[in-house]
Amino acid sequence: MRKNGDLSPLPTSVTGIDVSADPFDIIERIEILKGLENVSYSVGSGPWRIADEDFSSPEEEAEILEKLILEYDAHFIGECGLDLFHDYGSIKAQRELFLVQIMLSNKLNRPIIIHSRDAAEDTVETLEKNTFSSSGIMHCFSYDKNIMKKALDKGLYISFSGNVTYRKNDLIRESAIYCPSDRILYETDSPYLSPVPMRGKKNRPEYTEYILSFLSEIRKEDKISLYEKVIENYKRLLSLSEGKGRAD
Repeated sequence: MRKNGDLSPLPTSVTGIDVSADPFDIIERIEILKGLENVSYSVGSGPWRIADEDFSSPEEEAEILEKLILEYDAHFIGECGLDLFHDYGSIKAQRELFLVQIMLSNKLNRPIIIHSRDAAEDTVETLEKNTFSSSGIMHCFSYDKNIMKKALDKGLYISFSGNVTYRKNDLIRESAIYCPSDRILYETDSPYLSPVPMRGKKNRPEYTEYILSFLSEIRKEDKISLYEKVIENYKRLLSLSEGKGRAD
């Protein structure tokens, strides 16, 4: 997965998800994705949308999102969720925006991609109060294995980014070690969180190779076997989506 306005060309061999950071970025992204048959894509509104001048309400945002999701036949909804690291808006407003997208995920049968930063307690509360009929992903997972279990219990997949390679992130590494092999994914979260040894550089899809190598080492799994499991997990998750894509 990549997101946050990274609109650089993707390698033609890449397999994975191109993730929305803004509902309207799909218009530009769809041109970049033409011909990349192994790349699925999402449409969603992250908590940062609340601070945008053209944001009116969660209800109106949901109407915009539903129209775009259906128009472009997006495979996934998101990313969306909660972020208390940045001052995007009140937790109440963030939760309302998150909830309308959970509802859309269930209504439109698209897996949801969840962003959660420094908001573990509020995220768990939201997860426990809702169902995810088309499953989804806890993307760039940054919590301990107890929080991970809450997400797994709701049928979600867990995706690890470059920060799992950072020296001080023992809790994330522990989660990565204990994550079931049929739920694990990995991602760039580009253009941020480049893995060691590329930390400090703009993240790129090919840097997932370092994350794969690191995960195989700490999980004591064969690298190729782990890669094949992740691809299988991705395809299983994608099969739950009614989105077919229209990038061509």
